[in-house]
Amino acid sequence: MDSEGFSRLFHNFENVLEPKECRLIGTVPSYLKGTMLRNGPGMFEIGKDKYKHWFDGLGYMQRYHFEDGKMFYSARYLESEAYDINVQAQRIVTSSFGTATFPDPCKTLFSKYFSTFMHEAPEKHDNANVAFTPVGDALYACTETPYMYRIDLDTLKSLEPADFSQYVALHSCTAHQLYDENGDVYNIGSRFGPDSAHVFTVTRNPKNFKGASDWEHTSKIGEIKATDPLYPTYMHSFGMSENYLIMFESPVRINIQKFILRNIINATYRDCLDWHGDKDVSVFILNKKTGEHVPLRFKMDPFFTFHHANTFEKDGCLVVDYCRIENAGNFNTLCIDNMRTGEFQNDTIFLPYLTRLVIPLAVPASAKPEDNLLGSFPWAKGYSAILQKDGSIKLTEKRVCDTSMEFPRYHWEKINMKEYKYVFGSTVFGKESENPAGVVKADMVTGKHLIWNRENAHQICGEPIFVPDPNGVEEDDGCLIVPIMTISEKQPPFVLILDAKTLKETARFEIPEDRIPLGFHAFYQNRPGI
Repeated sequence: MDSEGFSRLFHNFENVLEPKECRLIGTVPSYLKGTMLRNGPGMFEIGKDKYKHWFDGLGYMQRYHFEDGKMFYSARYLESEAYDINVQAQRIVTSSFGTATFPDPCKTLFSKYFSTFMHEAPEKHDNANVAFTPVGDALYACTETPYMYRIDLDTLKSLEPADFSQYVALHSCTAHQLYDENGDVYNIGSRFGPDSAHVFTVTRNPKNFKGASDWEHTSKIGEIKATDPLYPTYMHSFGMSENYLIMFESPVRINIQKFILRNIINATYRDCLDWHGDKDVSVFILNKKTGEHVPLRFKMDPFFTFHHANTFEKDGCLVVDYCRIENAGNFNTLCIDNMRTGEFQNDTIFLPYLTRLVIPLAVPASAKPEDNLLGSFPWAKGYSAILQKDGSIKLTEKRVCDTSMEFPRYHWEKINMKEYKYVFGSTVFGKESENPAGVVKADMVTGKHLIWNRENAHQICGEPIFVPDPNGVEEDDGCLIVPIMTISEKQPPFVLILDAKTLKETARFEIPEDRIPLGFHAFYQNRPGI
């Protein structure tokens, strides 16, 4: 294994089953008493086979437990069917986002052909290595398919699997399921075929139903047909306000013909993705209470987003915040070879920037073509929604922060789906010499921002998790938990504790491991009674 450089983050990690106490430097807020779990890929080689894309590695969960001013670290692989089958075979035998499996010698071209067109049960993609979703009292590891695993928060053991496509017909879904103050869970999935559509779902909180299983009360709210059924969009997340669900139909499109034939031609899911730069982004809005599609046609210039921040309603408009990428292509930037060499840092059109969009939900009867439907709102200065001759509405967004940032988080407990001020994020992409920022706090009202700078080019900041001060009053009263990966063996990885108001360091915990992976998303749960 390489001792220096990005490559050291993309070799297999080991289970850490017994929690290890981490060395504390500084002072920890007294209210930090809970557990943070991180999810992401941790196994990149199986036998002589290697995964080709960052999204493919087998799920590896990390636990950061805070108690009495101390932090304990442990980690464990998600024991999915994909994990069991691949590890037992000691080669890659299940398909993934960007790695082709080696053909099974027991299957001829003809058997693969007939299994595809005779509707053989699809392969289960259950490597839930992206995020976590709370459902009732349970916590599930999830990915971009309906297959998930319940996780024990204390031991990281993989418990029973779940499949919510048992309740709603869909082939894929976002890993970023959103939930409201009632504990109801919302998602958007896709159904592929001649009638390709985006399927909007809700899972009612099982705590409100006596004897209910976690996903039993999952149902379809409504659906919106894909603009081009043969090329439906790929999406990673969506926005949600009090009354609406919002999705972007981006230029990253799935070639359905190739997707159907992928088992025959040995193509990966990523091979079926194309960037259609000549296509506008369509904004689809569904009323989550009635299931009705808002009957306005919204168009935007091409872009892609992995992650949404908050969304809220104001003066008959929707305000949608997200990290905008100019051109995502088919995610070649995130291939393992590019990640290991650091080449991914050089793709400037892949850099995400925090962006805001304002969408009017109605067109005045007096409006004429070329009118800006946002012109009467002083707070929407700099945004536009221009009525076109064909009745569609051309939307123009605005960049909120000129420092590139990803993994946007906010004070969910206080301002979810409400007008708010602060977004926290981390700088993952781009060269440290050109942008030393590690953690960013963006003020959505003034456009100003605070930064915690990386101390050197060897550090990479993970997703910042906001933990509110239970006695706090302001939106930013609390702290941030930020995992810091290092690409040098001379620096141990650590967890940074920042004051969320000032972004000043209050403490750090040095992890007694040579390295921790560059994972995706985290979930924090307070200790009961806190």
